[in-house]
Amino acid sequence: MLAYLALLCCAAASAAPLTPAQMAAKMGLGINLGNTLDAPTEGAWAPAAQESYFDEYVARNFTNVRVPVQWGHHMLASPPYTVDAAFLDRVEAVVDWSLARGLVTIVNTHHDEWFEANATAALPRFVALWQQIAARFAAKPELLLFEVYNEPHDPAFSVGDLNAMNAAVLPAIRASGGGNPTRIVLLGGLSFMNPSWITANPDAMTIPPGGVADPQLMLEVHNYDPYKYAGASPTVFQWGSAADVAALDSWMDALASWSAATGLPIFYGEFGATNHQNASTGRYAWYAAHAAAIAKHGFGAAVWDDCGMYEVYDRKADAWDNNLLTALGKVPAGPSAPTPAPAPTPPPTPGSAAKVCPGCGGGHCDCSWLKPTTCNGAGDGSCCFKCCCNKP
Repeated sequence: MLAYLALLCCAAASAAPLTPAQMAAKMGLGINLGNTLDAPTEGAWAPAAQESYFDEYVARNFTNVRVPVQWGHHMLASPPYTVDAAFLDRVEAVVDWSLARGLVTIVNTHHDEWFEANATAALPRFVALWQQIAARFAAKPELLLFEVYNEPHDPAFSVGDLNAMNAAVLPAIRASGGGNPTRIVLLGGLSFMNPSWITANPDAMTIPPGGVADPQLMLEVHNYDPYKYAGASPTVFQWGSAADVAALDSWMDALASWSAATGLPIFYGEFGATNHQNASTGRYAWYAAHAAAIAKHGFGAAVWDDCGMYEVYDRKADAWDNNLLTALGKVPAGPSAPTPAPAPTPPPTPGSAAKVCPGCGGGHCDCSWLKPTTCNGAGDGSCCFKCCCNKP
């Protein structure tokens, strides 16, 4: 009888869900499948997802994969706001490739700016979207995490809108059954989820959302600072001084203090420096310093990889930047992998000749990462991670 009771106790213990702190430790340092399912159509910005990518992630010792997804192009704009079943099937297939390899996997809403541009009116559609996502993935293991909304930044989207969104979406997820009542959900702040917004506004987010106790929450942050160095159109071409490292440590320490005070572990869901930088300008030192700080604080993290200027893995050539892998503490690819191409020259300074944008017939690049609504008039967020090409 005692042995039987012991077995029951062990079974009960094993059934307990991982806490957010345990999940952060399990997440370790992972990678984004960027510019893929978050494009208006898969394949528009980067190659379509392949199962082999996930074998590569495991071989390089990445331990989580963030799968950004843009849903607005695949759902009705009016009630009942149905998401296209074929697209849901595709997202599920990609998620399953990741989960089958034991990778912590994150699914989100990404580039769905239709919501934050008119949050009050669009909230019913957004909640309906999350009800459908949650229902489809309810039976997945706890290694699947939900990220409510990527990088809110529209000036019209207020702290009140942020808190109202979280207070509406979280109950919808929890009520959807399966593993979702205890599935870990990731929340993020304003200003593109920059940690500086959190530390400057430590009490602005209502935690837990709606005032209802919920122990299965984490905070997600993104950072490309200093932006004049790591951003899409850099004007600074050196990083690695003692002052640079101290600035990194300062905001990391402040974020860790916020985490300790609120009880929400951190997922550093995007970070990167473009290939306008190279070894001589400190690019790999930048990544190495971030990896060290992430490990020091025990944050979960995922490096941004977009098959573009933030490329870590060249999916077209099946080749890795081994210097970058080493900087991140990952396993370099074998000698058979092609040597990564040298970093491009820095972008032109104002008044100089514009950089030629390959793939657009010799047009000129206008990389306005922070201004997706004005970049070439697109207004759909498509400029966030790729160049707009302006014909001469």
